[in-house]
Amino acid sequence: MRGYFIFASKDSRDYRIGIEKCPTYPVAQRVIEKTTVSGRSGDLVFDTGAYANVTQEYEIYFNAKQMGLSPTAGCLAQWLQSGRGYQRLEDNYRPDSYRMALFTGPLDINNWMNLYGRATLQFDCQPQRWLKLGEQAISITSGQTIYNPGMPSEPLIEVVGNGTLNIGKYTITIKDITGTGPVSIDSEAKDAWQGMNNANGNVQLENHQYPIIQSGEVEITYTGFTSVSITPRWWTL
Repeated sequence: MRGYFIFASKDSRDYRIGIEKCPTYPVAQRVIEKTTVSGRSGDLVFDTGAYANVTQEYEIYFNAKQMGLSPTAGCLAQWLQSGRGYQRLEDNYRPDSYRMALFTGPLDINNWMNLYGRATLQFDCQPQRWLKLGEQAISITSGQTIYNPGMPSEPLIEVVGNGTLNIGKYTITIKDITGTGPVSIDSEAKDAWQGMNNANGNVQLENHQYPIIQSGEVEITYTGFTSVSITPRWWTL
C-alpha cells in the first residue's frame, strides 16, 4: 500500500506525494535536569515529569510531470509552511493515532529530469501520540469504570446540572448553575465554561487539582448531575 500522510487537514496524495519507505517511530525523551556538585560523585537528578519534542521524518517522492518540478515544489512548500502553530499530522502507518507538529523547513528536493522529486521532510512534533479513540466523548453512568490504555490524560468533562463528580482520587463540585446547558471543565486548559459564559466560579476542585485520568482502570462516580460525559484524550509516547 502506498504510504501517505495528512498534515493541516491536507492529504499528501492530493499533491501526488507518496512516502517512499516506512517511517521511523520516534519516542519522546524525558526532560531530566542534572546538577554537578563539587566533591560529590554522580549528578543530582531532577525529573521534571515532562517530555521533549520528537522529530518525525518522511522520505517522500512525487510526480512533477504535470506542472514541472519547480512549481510543484512551490505548492508543497506553501502547503507545509502556511499553517500557524502546531498542526495535526497523521499517516497510514499508524492510523489509530496522530501527532501535533510543525514544519519549519528546510525543504531540499532532489530533481530527477524535472519530472520527479525526492525529499526528506522533518516535522517537529509534540511528544504525545494522541489516540483517535480518545477524541470520542464517553457517556458516563455513576459507578462506571473506564480504562486508560496510555499515559495519564487531562480530559474534557461535560456535566449537566449541579452535583459532585469523582474521577479516581479527584473530586469536582459544581454549584449554583442555572439553565440546561452543559458545563465544560477542561483539565488541560485549566478552565470551565457554560456556553459563552465563564463558569470557573461555579467549580470547586478538591486540593485545587483538575482531574487526571490515570493509566489503567479508573472508577467514576457522581451525584446530582443529570448527565456526565468525558472526552478522555488518551495518548501514548
